[in-house]
Amino acid sequence: MLLLLASGFCLGQRFHGGAMGGLAATQIDGDNLGGYNKPGVRFGGWVNTEVWPDIIMQLELEYVQKGSKISEKELRDQRFYHCRLNYIQVPVLVKQSLLSRLEGEAGIAGSYLTRSQEDKDGGGFLEAEPDFSQFEFSGLIGLSYALMNNLSANIRFNYSLLPVREHPGDQSYWLDRGQFNNVLLFSLYYKID
Repeated sequence: MLLLLASGFCLGQRFHGGAMGGLAATQIDGDNLGGYNKPGVRFGGWVNTEVWPDIIMQLELEYVQKGSKISEKELRDQRFYHCRLNYIQVPVLVKQSLLSRLEGEAGIAGSYLTRSQEDKDGGGFLEAEPDFSQFEFSGLIGLSYALMNNLSANIRFNYSLLPVREHPGDQSYWLDRGQFNNVLLFSLYYKID
């Protein structure tokens, strides 16, 4: 009897899914550099379902590149720094319809760091030292606009809720507790019917 009720509930749900891809503009807060100078890519898949009228729950699985890079102006001042962080990320989002083609979204994401490299002097990339945390927990907020029936454009802000790396020497200053990923994502979402 329980099995029949469960299967009826599953058949009553309407799930949608698809693929997404785009670009990331990233920086690491707490590394004494400023600006979204490190570009990266983002791609993966998603699935969602409507849980209430105009409220959608969405689960994503994605690869995203984060990190930090010194600006061209600072590079001219004889400084150099470039950090690459590669993550597998799982965002869980609540999306709400705001206008006929516009949706707002907010959620959380858990991430696993697959690779971390730094180039501190222009001599080439080495494993990051000190180490970055293997796991990241972040908050997300964004907007999606439906361009066509199966295609939408998305802009999203992604910020670490916990430090991804401690300051050198384990220093902390008031609310400044370490280094945090700060990411702007620009993506296209394709829905497979």
